[in-house]
Amino acid sequence: MTAGILLRMIIRRWYVFATCLAIAVWIGMSLGQTGRTYWTQAQVVFVEPGGGSVTNINDGVAPSLINFAGIVQRKLTGDGAAADLPSSTATLYGSGIRRGYSITLPNTGNQWAASFSKPMLAIQVTGSSSDEVRTTLEDVLERVQQITLELQSDAGALPETFIEISVPPSPPDILDVGSTPLGKAKGLVVVGGIGITLSGCVTYAVDRWFARWPVRQQAVRRSQA
Repeated sequence: MTAGILLRMIIRRWYVFATCLAIAVWIGMSLGQTGRTYWTQAQVVFVEPGGGSVTNINDGVAPSLINFAGIVQRKLTGDGAAADLPSSTATLYGSGIRRGYSITLPNTGNQWAASFSKPMLAIQVTGSSSDEVRTTLEDVLERVQQITLELQSDAGALPETFIEISVPPSPPDILDVGSTPLGKAKGLVVVGGIGITLSGCVTYAVDRWFARWPVRQQAVRRSQA
């Protein structure tokens, strides 16, 4: 089939082509309106009473700190508000979560044996704006501090023996992990090309169906005669 024949079909069945093309345009516009996604992460390290060094944690104290970090993590995620990631190395946006947060105790083991080697909680946050991400992260960090104090206070520990937490000294970078204008433009071009191609195919199929309709009708009348 030549381009001229296809063009004549499109002109003859313009309403079919126009309808299919309108659907493709609607799909393209819907994809183009997808909001941006922002992401950040922060690490909270649990240190021994008295403000021990974050980089030099006593090997004898480390297991207790790791266990305590795990208790805090379970307490924070118990209400279901935090996202449940498939692994501690997965990212929120990579898991398809565009708005939310996660709190994980990093697992350096494998699928057969878990290994928690650091008294640390990894926090990830995603949102539709950098301000939203920043606010959510601040709320989560405040919640971590609150739970840390409550658990020890409820256990009857003296304030001077409290396990402490170390938070990032400065706000972490917030990254734009959503699609860029150039990426969206490329996507629209691809959708447009696919839309035109499918519209042409549907138009061809409809035109052929109408072309064969009289032949089918004659065959039916002959069979009924």
